[in-house]
Amino acid sequence: MGGYATAPQRPANGFPPLVPPAGQPARAAHDCAAAARGLSSCGPVGRRTILPEPNSPPMRFPMRCLLALPLLLSLSACAAPAQTPPPPGDQPLRADPTRYAARTLVYECRDGEFIARTGPGEMAVWVEDRYAVLSQVRSGSGAKYQEGDILFWSKGDEAILDVGTRSYRECRLNPARVPWEDARRRGIDFRAAGNEPGWHVEVREGDRLLFIGDYGATRKMFDQPVSAHDAQRSTWSASLDGDLIEITAEWVECQDTMSGARYPMSVELRLNENHYRGCGMQLEHPWE
Repeated sequence: MGGYATAPQRPANGFPPLVPPAGQPARAAHDCAAAARGLSSCGPVGRRTILPEPNSPPMRFPMRCLLALPLLLSLSACAAPAQTPPPPGDQPLRADPTRYAARTLVYECRDGEFIARTGPGEMAVWVEDRYAVLSQVRSGSGAKYQEGDILFWSKGDEAILDVGTRSYRECRLNPARVPWEDARRRGIDFRAAGNEPGWHVEVREGDRLLFIGDYGATRKMFDQPVSAHDAQRSTWSASLDGDLIEITAEWVECQDTMSGARYPMSVELRLNENHYRGCGMQLEHPWE
């Protein structure tokens, strides 16, 4: 073949030939680029693709053009449009490590106790009749919060607390007390709870009464509960939309049937035709 391969001849249509006539020196770069224009997106824009007509004489292509086609094709991606990233709404959601719910913590120490409530970058601490908000600071290990003369440090379930000249050591978490202390910080005046099925009730005097039963499946909110208190007992009652609730709490020590924790009041609760028994306590707010 004398170094040439044959390909279908393009028709005579006014366009200049892609290969110079025989006897003229071939410009390799020009010929190869021209031969591949219809394949490479790097070529000039606007050229028409010419299809061969039937029975047209063959057209001669330089063999070096055919050998150079793989290289030209590999370069054709240079003009490929960049892929546009999906809009923000299509991106997968990622959790923000700085955003999390506040937690109430109850620490019982060798010579006292204190309550803490953590939030992003800060911690509130209740100690006896004192309340303070601490800022998180750098710590080599564990979590450290400080403000003025108050310093808190914890690692795992253990913690230490310094309040001025007073030190709390050998402090450990007591998760069983968390629901009660959390209710206290929310302004609840009375709370009671029982088992089988699990239930609890919270009362805010003169405001609302909330009953949650069947391990959370039943939820009843009552407005403006009526209360009465004497030396032996406290009672609350309320009605709404056909539901009637009555609570009687006597000052008789009560032991939780599952945890074994002891509470100062024994509680009987009636919701319509359902009866519940459990333990409860009135919650004071010494920091108000």
